[in-house]
Amino acid sequence: MLGVTSTRASVRFLAPLALAWSVAVVGCSDDDAEPNTPKTTEKTDAVRADAGLSTAGGSDAGTGKDGEPRGNLVVVTERESPDVALQYLHVLESWPENGELDYGKAIELGEFVNVQTLGKAVYVHQPDDATVRKLIVRPDGSVAEDRMLSFAAHGVTGVSGDMVYASETRSYFLDEVAARFVIWNPTTMDVEGSFAIDEEPLTRNKLPAQVSRGIVSSGQGFVAMSWRDWDTLAYHDAAAIGVFDATSSEPKLRVIEDDRCASTVTTPFDGGDGFVYLVSDAALGFDALANPTRTKKALCVLRIRPGADSFDPDFFVDLKEVLNSPGFYAAHPMASGKLLVNLWAPDVELDKIAKADDSSWYWDFPPYFEYAIVDLKSKKATLVTDVPRAAVQYSVTLRVDDTTYIQTYRDDNGSDLQRVDVDGSVMRVISNTPETDVQYLGRVSQ
Repeated sequence: MLGVTSTRASVRFLAPLALAWSVAVVGCSDDDAEPNTPKTTEKTDAVRADAGLSTAGGSDAGTGKDGEPRGNLVVVTERESPDVALQYLHVLESWPENGELDYGKAIELGEFVNVQTLGKAVYVHQPDDATVRKLIVRPDGSVAEDRMLSFAAHGVTGVSGDMVYASETRSYFLDEVAARFVIWNPTTMDVEGSFAIDEEPLTRNKLPAQVSRGIVSSGQGFVAMSWRDWDTLAYHDAAAIGVFDATSSEPKLRVIEDDRCASTVTTPFDGGDGFVYLVSDAALGFDALANPTRTKKALCVLRIRPGADSFDPDFFVDLKEVLNSPGFYAAHPMASGKLLVNLWAPDVELDKIAKADDSSWYWDFPPYFEYAIVDLKSKKATLVTDVPRAAVQYSVTLRVDDTTYIQTYRDDNGSDLQRVDVDGSVMRVISNTPETDVQYLGRVSQ
C-alpha cells in the first residue's frame, strides 16, 4: 500500500512495513514497532537546528501559469499529543503571508487518513475501517460533507490497500493482502466492480508483494512493486513496476522487472514527456545501507512508455554513481526533468556507522542525510545547501502546482515546510508549532 497521511507516525510505518503511501506516506503505526522498523517519530536535539531560511510564503495567489484562476490550495496537517495524532484540513486561497495556519478554520479529519484532491472534491481514505469520505470545496473555500463509501463488503480490509485515482469517474483500490482490485466512481461514490488479483504478481521466491500507491498515464495504471519479509529482511532484488489497463472493467495486474536495479517502493511518476518513470530506491535505502545482505545492484531511474512491455532500453540513470553516495532514502520528481534526492552524505563513511549485528541503527537519529537535485538529462547532481542534514525519518516531500516542497524539523520539535526550486533555492512557506507536520498538499478546481 502506498498511502496514509502522517509524517511522524507515517514515516516510521512506511519504511519497513507497508510501503504503501497515500499522502506523504501516512502511518498506520504505533510505538510498538518491530526491531527493524523506524521506532519513533519524536525529534531530539541531534536531529536538526532551525534552517533559518527566508520567512514566508508570499502570495503565490490563485492563478495558474496561463493566468487563469486556480482553485483553492489544500493543506493537510497532523498534530500529535501523547494520546492521539489528528489530521486537519486547511483550505487556503494562497500560502499564508505570515507562514502560519489558522486552526480555527481547519476541519478535523481523524487519525491516519490518506487524502487526495480530485476536481472540486477532497477524498479522505480511512484505512482502519476501509472507507472513503468525499468533501466538496466550494469556490469561497467552505467545505461540505458529501458522501461516504465503504469497501468492507468487497473483500478488503483497507489497511494494506492503496488508491490509484484515474479520473473523477474512475479510481482503483488495490489490496495485495486480500488480492483484490476494487473499481469505484469518485463522482457517484459507487463501487463498480471487485476482482481478484492473479497470484503470479503477488509472490516472488515465496515473499509477499507490497504494492505502492500509483498513477495513471495514457489509460494505463502504474504502481511500484516489491516483495519482501521485514521479519527476516529477505527481499526480491530487482526493480519492478505493476501495470494494468485503467480503462478496463476487469483489469489484470502484470509486472515488468529490470534485474539490473535494486527494488523500490517509490511511487512512479509521469515525466510529462510521454514516459512514466520509476526510481529504484532499494526499499527506502535500507537494502543498500543497512540490510545485512546489502544489494550490489544499481539504484537507478528507469522509464517506460504506456502500452510498452519493457522499460526503455536507451534510458538508464544510476543515482548511486551520479550522487557519489552508497544510497538514498527517497527521490522525488521536480519540474524540468529533475529529481530531489534525500541521500546519504557522501563524506560520511557508511561502514564506520553501520552495525552489522543490529540493522535498526538505520532508523535512529544521526543526521547523515542531505538533499541534492539530480538533472536526469545531464546526469549531474547539485547539493541543496540551504537545508541542513537530517535523520532518515525526516525526509518528507510533497508536490503541488508542479512545485516540490520538503518538510524540515526544528530543535523546538516544530517543523517548517520549505519550497525547493529547480535551481536549488529554498523558501519557507509554512511554519508549524511543535508536534505539527504538513502531511499533504493539493489543489481543487474552481
